[in-house]
Amino acid sequence: MRGGIPLAGILCFAVLGAGVAGAAPAAGSSRDVSLSTGGSFTLSLSVENRTPAQGEPFRVRVSTSGAVDNLVLEWMGGTYPVLETGPGRYEGVVGVDLLDPPGSAALVAEGRVPGGALLRAEVELVVAPRKFPVQELTLPKRMAEFDPPTLRRIREEADVLKSRFERVTEPIRWRIPFLPPVEEYRPTNFGSRRRINGEPRLPHAAVDLHLPEGTPVRAIAGGIVAFAGEQFFGGRSVVIDHGGGVFSVYYHLKEFSVSDGQKVGRGERIGAVGATGRATGPHLHFGVRVPGGRVDPSLLLGLSGR
Repeated sequence: MRGGIPLAGILCFAVLGAGVAGAAPAAGSSRDVSLSTGGSFTLSLSVENRTPAQGEPFRVRVSTSGAVDNLVLEWMGGTYPVLETGPGRYEGVVGVDLLDPPGSAALVAEGRVPGGALLRAEVELVVAPRKFPVQELTLPKRMAEFDPPTLRRIREEADVLKSRFERVTEPIRWRIPFLPPVEEYRPTNFGSRRRINGEPRLPHAAVDLHLPEGTPVRAIAGGIVAFAGEQFFGGRSVVIDHGGGVFSVYYHLKEFSVSDGQKVGRGERIGAVGATGRATGPHLHFGVRVPGGRVDPSLLLGLSGR
């Protein structure tokens, strides 16, 4: 998250009696909309950054003047729960995938008051472009070209992870701030456009942390292990579901000490840095996904607990 940017994009809707919220005010404005007679009820939506860049996560805050049922965020075609942080106060983490095109995108908070009245607040955001580095890699042929059985394995493993990432689970187990996965956090290569042996490949949707083999790796937040196993590319791999569409990913581990379905706590050791899978030396491939897609882990770790 860019530093020094105040809360912006605050939208506030009021529903009176059994009214249903209508059109949103312009992005960045703050006003109440009265829809019928009776006791008033308000819902407000705020974001810390109305111009998130490609690969950038950001925090969303929602507040209400009373109880709300089924309060959710709608973002980039998905619907996600929020974390209750106090009476009438909620927050969520969403983001822009590193491959999303620049342009406008609507963020919505929606819920129902007791009795069935719908509350809906919307803010218009603008996705900004981000310049990513180009990384030229030269690898042995065996690490860059694959026979049909290997390609089939790669596709099957990708399908398994895709099915895990599509789950939106509750309860939400993450809390801000998130914890770095290693003590010495020196990230490189997020979003780099990779060329392997002169051929363009998919961008690197994670950071690399070059550390000695055996360096302990820990969970960045509480969660449930969504995957712990061996992959062709990732080697010994762990994926943690933190709830609400937030996941963390740890590849090339020397070993892992957790299993599928296991509950883990923030800071709990889950494995050690290694060089398994398609790796040229010891390092941790560390990625995160939030509602909206793959984002820069360093920006997620930089979200303030305030």
